[in-house]
Amino acid sequence: MKLAVPHTHNSACISSIVMVAAVILCGRAAIAGDADYGNPSPALTFGVHSYGTTDETQAKTNESSTTSAEYYRTQDEANSIQTVSHETSCDACDSGQPCECGSAWYENLSIFGGLDGSKQPQDFGVNAQFGGRFHVNLGLPLWEEQGLGVQIGTALNYTDNAVQVFERVDGTKDRFQNYTTVGLFQRTESGFMWAAGYDFLYQDYYDDFNLGQWRGDVGYTWDDENEFGTWFTISNQKDSGHYLTIPLTLDPITQGNLYWRRTWENDAQTTFWLGIAEGHGEVNLALGDLRPTKERLVFGADVFVPLSPYLALFGQANFITPADSGTVDAFLGIAFYPGGSHGARNRRFAPRLPVANNTTFATDLSR
Repeated sequence: MKLAVPHTHNSACISSIVMVAAVILCGRAAIAGDADYGNPSPALTFGVHSYGTTDETQAKTNESSTTSAEYYRTQDEANSIQTVSHETSCDACDSGQPCECGSAWYENLSIFGGLDGSKQPQDFGVNAQFGGRFHVNLGLPLWEEQGLGVQIGTALNYTDNAVQVFERVDGTKDRFQNYTTVGLFQRTESGFMWAAGYDFLYQDYYDDFNLGQWRGDVGYTWDDENEFGTWFTISNQKDSGHYLTIPLTLDPITQGNLYWRRTWENDAQTTFWLGIAEGHGEVNLALGDLRPTKERLVFGADVFVPLSPYLALFGQANFITPADSGTVDAFLGIAFYPGGSHGARNRRFAPRLPVANNTTFATDLSR
């Protein structure tokens, strides 16, 4: 019997339509540039803070080209200048102090499209998925003086079966997923950072499911290059359904990880993590079930590489052992940053949490 949950297929589609509308507005704003936004003088953003425009920085910006090799004139600039930030005016800010006044609303918006692959316990031991992903993620200031922000994002995944078993048994050929992430985050001047959010998932697979989990992270910037911290998920909402006439339950897998994030001289970022995930079922449609596992090792990584002033390569992978019954999830694609790709993840009000995906939303199956 299906659980009664408030998150429906219609609400999922409505949230996606709203975010797609934001994409269209964002594209128009990015094409129009500063002429549409206001004063035409952009400011350079150093690290996670933004400073007012000076004659020197304005001259450097005017001389810049669309290639990063020409944009960064010297090695010193490559190490310090991270992005171009659209600012109207910072006259009200103290000289030499962090300043975010006048930032465009799309400063902390990202739009992603790419490839997605997944295998989890919910695939009943006989299937895997491969296809495409599209997501939009937006961060906005909530309390600027304290660095407190709010984020909202939504994602659409459409994938095909990588194995023929489901199609031959019951005709299931593909899977549709709609993820929605909402949360709060804060970056402090001391280098301490945190984020807390909730992930919703509507999934149309061999049955319809509505799932939910809490997700968060806590980090500390050790220096200009290194950040250390932890990220975690906590299962909150499971759902029941059927495969043919077989009753089953899907449940998000709780996990906790320690991570190290490195920012390189070219503004690329790599993140590696290692942790523990709760046990999962070893259910197999064709061969029968084994005893569920106990706590298992989990590890993964993500990569962010600016490719141009507005585009970046972004990808993520996460693995819960063992590979035969655990998770093997990854995605990779191109992200568009209307506010500039260089230093996009380090801005004070950039979303701390990526929009949920199988890499951060592992799902167990039991029957």
